[in-house]
Amino acid sequence: MPSVTIEGKPRIFFSDNAPDEPWRLKEKVVSVIESYFQGVEDLYIFSSKRIPNVVGEPVEVDVAYTGVSDPTTVFEFIQIRDRQEIAGRPWVEQLLGQRTSFGLNAGIMVSTNQFSGNAVRLAKKFNIPLRLLLPETAENIKQWYISDTIGIQSPIIEISFCSILAKAENMVLEFKADRNKCIEDNILVATGRPHNYRVISLARVFDVDVMQNDIRREELLTKIPADNTFHKATLAIQYNQPRLYLKRNLANPSGGDSTKEIQPISAIIFFIQAKYLSLNMPITYRYRYLDATNKKCLAQAIIAEFDMGNQRNYICLVRHNIDGDNRNLGGAFFH
Repeated sequence: MPSVTIEGKPRIFFSDNAPDEPWRLKEKVVSVIESYFQGVEDLYIFSSKRIPNVVGEPVEVDVAYTGVSDPTTVFEFIQIRDRQEIAGRPWVEQLLGQRTSFGLNAGIMVSTNQFSGNAVRLAKKFNIPLRLLLPETAENIKQWYISDTIGIQSPIIEISFCSILAKAENMVLEFKADRNKCIEDNILVATGRPHNYRVISLARVFDVDVMQNDIRREELLTKIPADNTFHKATLAIQYNQPRLYLKRNLANPSGGDSTKEIQPISAIIFFIQAKYLSLNMPITYRYRYLDATNKKCLAQAIIAEFDMGNQRNYICLVRHNIDGDNRNLGGAFFH
């Protein structure tokens, strides 16, 4: 069977609220599936999220979508009901009230059961999409995904420490950042306003300048044998033009307040431990995602779960925009 490559992006934000509850997993699966129907690629996914209503009071919704350019502005939200009974008209009326309260002409309703006839009619009148998330059979999944397992092969990288080379007058000084400081250090990025910077972590620098740089990423990964064990590796990044800056606190010899110096970083050397994670996990959940009004299948999803790093993890594959033999695939890896 051909392999499927999923390229993760830091755009999904899931709450740690009740992570082991089955309904939380269903909320996450719905948020991933529905992201393919929003008509935009440049979005953030939140599940759950508190949205301020028109009087400023925060109200929680199960899923919310925002634009990357303005993550505070929600353009679509979803409410999900995982109950045994049929979803009725009062729930639709509740969402109508939320739309008015939020000042949004949006809102999608998803049930793991059915909707009553009155609920369907009311939702249709006010253009509220109704969806069903139902169990799917293994036979229907095998029409597009034959295996009973989902494999994941991905590099796992831990930064041990870094050497930061910064220019100070006519010298280049070396500053070492240990494992703890790799998470958050005095690394600055210019904002475009004079003498104004924002602080980012060395881990974020590594993510952007190495893992999102195709050449550097390939250079790093070719050093790592595919034997599922950790190996030491180094990677140096040189900046010909100032992009990152180091903030130093300098002690005052006279005993007064310390002073701060901002110096351009000319290079960073990362010392890391890296390995390829290679796992093959059995499929534990299968779902179909339907339009509740006409029962048309909009998507199918399969999920494998496994424990790693003292945490339950999930990998989800989604077949979406189903039309005949269409095979549009997407997915997500999440906790």
